[in-house]
Amino acid sequence: MNTTNHQNDNRVVSIDAMRTIALFGIIVLNYHGYLNFSGALSSTEPSIYERWWHPFDGVLANPFPVGFVMVAGMGVSLMTSTMNTKQLITETRWRLARRGLFLFTLGYGIEWIWRGTILPYYGVLFLAASVIAYWSKRNLVLLGVFSIVVAAAVESWRFAETFNDNFTIWLSPAEPDSPRNLLIRIFIDYTHPLFPWLAFFITGILLGRNYATFKTIRFRLLIICVGVVSFSYLANAMIHSLANSSSQTDQSLRQLASTRPFDRGILYVASAIGVVIAVLVVLHILCERYKNSPIIETARITGQMTLTIYLAHIFIFNTVVNKLELVTPTGLDTAMIMSIAVYASAIIWANWWHNRFGRGPAEIVYRRFGG
Repeated sequence: MNTTNHQNDNRVVSIDAMRTIALFGIIVLNYHGYLNFSGALSSTEPSIYERWWHPFDGVLANPFPVGFVMVAGMGVSLMTSTMNTKQLITETRWRLARRGLFLFTLGYGIEWIWRGTILPYYGVLFLAASVIAYWSKRNLVLLGVFSIVVAAAVESWRFAETFNDNFTIWLSPAEPDSPRNLLIRIFIDYTHPLFPWLAFFITGILLGRNYATFKTIRFRLLIICVGVVSFSYLANAMIHSLANSSSQTDQSLRQLASTRPFDRGILYVASAIGVVIAVLVVLHILCERYKNSPIIETARITGQMTLTIYLAHIFIFNTVVNKLELVTPTGLDTAMIMSIAVYASAIIWANWWHNRFGRGPAEIVYRRFGG
């Protein structure tokens, strides 16, 4: 057994378990998207489950990647919570910057074989954390609100421009093949741009700062989150019912009230944050009540190897589907079966590996570079 690679960090069980749940959803969405929405197959009359799991517009396209980003923000807070000297603060900032650079570089390479990967955005968020991790709550909230407003304003402007036959294609570059196109992708376009995803990350940072007292506020948070999510979807439904014509005004109102991820509206951000925090509250209660159960322990260990499993699910798909052609698209059923098979195997492997070696192989490299 290699004890040098065993994790000595003060891990938080509910956060690791949240990573485990979030990663499963990401794998399903990725496999469904790659199998069934890349020109292979699209149902003309999708079932409710197909609509929920739609990788671009479905209700479940929100919480899993958002949860992953919010948990990253919480991890940043836990890293910085005890750093109270100038030297330690500087060291932590550099550690976050190194980790961000590693993830961005890795993600930029992975992007060429797995389009839409979250990794480069994840890296940019850690680079941003090296600057903002010690900001006051007020400044973090202002920055989060700014990112939400900018995202909504840009998308609203782009939608309005389509009525003038200006489709602003230059703001959706096909490749990050120039500094301008790379910056556009990082900040406002493609899958997980800083505007508004920075708001999810900041929400995680603020939650992490209060995680020591999370138990005392969790029921209040749950009620607030249920209210926010209910209001978001109710407002969306009401506006769609009232503004139901094809006029520019009604279409613009529906766009403004959208809860779809790629419309990046305010209600989308609010509902996504509400769902993820509500799930986190429930998970926190379960982890507290059943902390010694095999299921929670398995989820905790798996959640510590999400980078390795994330990378593995990409190479497994490319091998099984693209190279060997052992799986062909038939719909959500195929994607779900393949996702469950891959993730169940990953859970078994992760627990075996952890007992023998500690950290996962990708996590070892990540920590050696980033500290």
